[in-house]
Amino acid sequence: MTFLSAIILLGIIIFIHELGHFLFAKILGVRVLKFSLGFGPKIIGKKIGDTEYLLSSIPLGGYVKMLGESPDDELDEEDKPFAYKSHPVWKRVIIVASGPLFNLAFAVLLFFVIFVSGIPTSYPDVGKITEHSPAAKAGLITGDRVMAIDENVIQSWDEVDESVHNSSGNPLLFKVKRGQDVIKIPVTPVSKTGKNLFGEDEQYWDIGVSPLIYPVVGEVIKGEPADKAGMKRGDKIVKIDNTPIKTWQDMTAIIHSNPDKLLHFTIEREDRVIGLSIMPEKKTLSIPSFEEQELGIIGIKHVGNDFIKKYAIPEAVTLGAEKTWDVSVLTLIVIVKLIQRSLPTEIIGGPIFIFQMAGEQAARGLLDFFFFMAIINVNLGILNLLPIPILDGGHILFLGIEAIRRKPLNERFIAISQRVGIAVIITIMVFAFYNDIMRLITGKQFPW
Repeated sequence: MTFLSAIILLGIIIFIHELGHFLFAKILGVRVLKFSLGFGPKIIGKKIGDTEYLLSSIPLGGYVKMLGESPDDELDEEDKPFAYKSHPVWKRVIIVASGPLFNLAFAVLLFFVIFVSGIPTSYPDVGKITEHSPAAKAGLITGDRVMAIDENVIQSWDEVDESVHNSSGNPLLFKVKRGQDVIKIPVTPVSKTGKNLFGEDEQYWDIGVSPLIYPVVGEVIKGEPADKAGMKRGDKIVKIDNTPIKTWQDMTAIIHSNPDKLLHFTIEREDRVIGLSIMPEKKTLSIPSFEEQELGIIGIKHVGNDFIKKYAIPEAVTLGAEKTWDVSVLTLIVIVKLIQRSLPTEIIGGPIFIFQMAGEQAARGLLDFFFFMAIINVNLGILNLLPIPILDGGHILFLGIEAIRRKPLNERFIAISQRVGIAVIITIMVFAFYNDIMRLITGKQFPW
């Protein structure tokens, strides 16, 4: 299943990329000699018109071979109008850029399908409240359902977060349902400084609440401490030692801070109350800023407090484009920070990682598989636009210089530059394969 999922994933992504080059070459009058999925020896092939369509043996890329693309190509006089090098720079830029741009456009389409189909979204229910926070001082309590903020109807927790983050510190009027009552509570966000995804200090507005996640077990991971102790799906944790548990966060805070210490769980299971003793296993995990922490883990996942939110077609189109833009920007930031060495090279994943993740996401469902495919499409599109010789971005750079100079670059210079580009790509691939192999050997998780 994993192998098949990965082949489907890579096959579609490569096909979309090469289709961009192929279509615009055809549209702009360049003759395409070969369209290949994969590199290396041909498995099957069929010639239709001027083009031979190939399926090749190494499924880690593909190529479109155009007439007159290589300086060594010998052309008859009647073929020259259809040769790549015979066309003006602007046409060649379009042909080269169309591959990665097709990947980005396909990511927009995939995200659109995901938003139209519906995504899991948390209900706007108040969960854990930080002591002495604005929410605590204002009188919000766990279990309150937020119905509106400043007369704006609230349907999901994301909208609560958005309202707080955009408040600029101005008071917000929360309309909440508490039991059978509907009450209004003014809450004033405060400015805080925290770590962002890259471990950098970042200011944000906060009221000290998190979404409600019930302390109910949704999945017990086989072989982990909870499984060995007899915990089951559907168990509701009501106490750990003598501490009452109201939310999932209450529970995880105790478990994480007590590695290798025996904890006594009071659990509601169907119509009875049982006790289990579980010792959280000490594990080193990467937190969002890629710093490692030792935490206690028992191996369970929650049932969530979610509903499926579907978006109308116009909104889904906008959200698909916005999500593609956000992932593109994040990809560029990660690349810059890797170059600056402010992020660990362990975050580089290679083909083995992609194969593993493709299988995992496919097992979780079609939309999860589409989401992963969209992310890989964006990564491939952005990486191919980098100004590295041998990549599409490198070709665009050379074409830009050619346009300024009004004559082609020296072929020897291009050949040397491409060797440098190949060396850079090989170095990155070596890092990627090394990381993949080390994760297989050590069992260490990818540092999300």
